[in-house]
Amino acid sequence: MTDTRESVGSNTSQTENQLEVKLVILGKSLVGKSALTYRFINDQFPKEHDTTIEDQYKITMSIDGYNCLLEILDTAGQDDYQSMLETWINFGSGFLLVYSIDDMESFTEVKKKYEKLTNIKKKDVFSAILVGNKCDLDENLRKVPTKDAEDFANSEGIPFLEASALKKINVRESFVKVVHDLLGKTQEKQKPGIFGKVCGCQII
Repeated sequence: MTDTRESVGSNTSQTENQLEVKLVILGKSLVGKSALTYRFINDQFPKEHDTTIEDQYKITMSIDGYNCLLEILDTAGQDDYQSMLETWINFGSGFLLVYSIDDMESFTEVKKKYEKLTNIKKKDVFSAILVGNKCDLDENLRKVPTKDAEDFANSEGIPFLEASALKKINVRESFVKVVHDLLGKTQEKQKPGIFGKVCGCQII
């Protein structure tokens, strides 16, 4: 488990209490979920890859003026572990739905995971972002048109970014965006700065 600190956002004044925000990375195996997470946490591209079963990381950041402890759960994409999907979804309040732009099956899979997510979280406040990883690849390798992903994201009312863990494109932005949206949704439900289990953000 990694624990680092960083400030993000135009207003970096920290609140007196720290907010714990639980993020979950969902997607098919080999789409680069772990590489995105490692790049975000360590600002490096991993030199080696071991198939993930379940890894957790922590990073402290100031986002929108809130002192946030992000607890990030990097999940397995293999079919053998899909029985754990409901547990992972119940754990989190912010979700990165990751596919690879050169793998149409991974795009189809992430749409199914989002449907499962909305069914489980229908009574809860949560945020999600669709992330098309490996956008650094040559366009002739692309299997998922950008417009298809944009259309899906727009139809579900969620943000969309194409990213590259290798080239450090939209990695940090993807994580910050989902937290920013979650904080915004929470403020619509409660007084600003007062968070509870309604959104999975807890004062610690």
